[in-house]
Formats: sequence, structure tokens, C-alpha cells
Amino acid sequence: MSSSNVNIIDDNEILSEKLGYQLEEIVLKLINEKQLITIGLSGGSLIDLLVSILPRLQLPWARIRFFFVDERFVPFTSDDSTYSNYQTKLFKKLPITEKNVIQIDPDLKSVELCAQDYENKLIEILDEDDQTFDIVLLGMGPDGHTASLFPDHSVLNVNQGLVTFVKDSPKPPPERVTLTLNTINQSKYKIVVVTGESKSTIVKEVLKDKNTKYPIGQVNDLIWYLDKAAASKL
Repeated sequence: MSSSNVNIIDDNEILSEKLGYQLEEIVLKLINEKQLITIGLSGGSLIDLLVSILPRLQLPWARIRFFFVDERFVPFTSDDSTYSNYQTKLFKKLPITEKNVIQIDPDLKSVELCAQDYENKLIEILDEDDQTFDIVLLGMGPDGHTASLFPDHSVLNVNQGLVTFVKDSPKPPPERVTLTLNTINQSKYKIVVVTGESKSTIVKEVLKDKNTKYPIGQVNDLIWYLDKAAASKL
């Protein structure tokens, strides 16, 4: 099964390359239209896929702004920090500086303040006449969550603002900052990468059965990258 928005790839190295080259194509198209390109990152297995391809791409790095689709409200010294994982594995391999990466302030007193501060930082990198992000790279959990938008959670109902917070995540750590579902849906390009057989049932329910009860099924116009295991029930 392969179409313009569903890509099933047996080999993770090839999957990584195809994902990277699509990113390159999108960035080079958008760079003629605007000054800064915004790319939202997610944690999990996506990091390792990006590590193997992004340093090889010829991108206008100075004009790219990376940010995080969601982040755990933990110190950067924590293994749970998505920013720290990217800093250790990827960012050091790219010709970028601190100004290219927008991250939360984990030293603020509450996750609510952290979410507001992060939203303010994100607003600063958006065009006044275009308040949408260019690319969001998403993952999907075995429960169908994406970003820190969990099934049947009240966070799915938040429509105001770019960013919101979670204080009772069903998956630890409990406190998180996340883009709202509305913010994700308004982004120009939404790409999800799903690997592993444990996610194959939900992939089938969302893609084949058109089930929208899972948060990932509520994201519109998704471009899917699946490995063979994740796509095994299609």
C-alpha cells in the first residue's frame, strides 16, 4: 500500500532517507516564499531516524527554526527531556546555533507558566500575516496519542492559543507542554512516522477503518511514513 500520503518502507535506513528528502523538498519550496521555516519535532524513535539523514541534507540552516511539538516539564538534565535528547544526538551535528532552536524554560514555577512562555516564544518566530507552522513531525504511541494529546483527555478540547499544558498525563512524566490539536491541524505539512508492530492495530483502525477516536486520527491531511511492522495489518 503506497499512495501520495501513505508510505510503507521495509528498511529504516530507506525510510529515514525518504523522510529527509521530502523535508528537503518542502523546505526548498517554502524558502522562496518566506524568511523563516518552522519545523516541529517530536521525541521517541523519530530522533534516531532524523540523526541518520538531516546532517547530510543541504538546507538553508540559518533560516530554519526547530521547535518541539510537545515537551515534558522536566529539567534539561533529565533523560525525559526531548530537547536534551535532540541536543545530544542531533543538534550538535548540524550547522546551527541556539537561536535556531526554540525550547521551553523548565525552570519556571509551573507547567502553566511554562506553556505561556513557550507560546510567546513561538509567536515571535511566526510571520504576522501567517500564524501557522510550516512542518510538524509527529509520532504515535501504542494508544494512538500524538504530541501530548491523549485519548479521551480534556486536552483534546483546548482550542485557544498555540500551546496548552497537561498536568495528569497517563504516561509519565505527568506534566507536559504541547501544541493544541487545532495548532497541529493548521500547520502546512503534517508528517507522522510510525514504527513497530505494537502500533499496527491502531494504524489499521485509523487508515483503513477511518476511526477518529484516537488523537492521531483527528489530525487532517497527514503524510504517513510506516515501517513494514506498523503497516502489517493494512
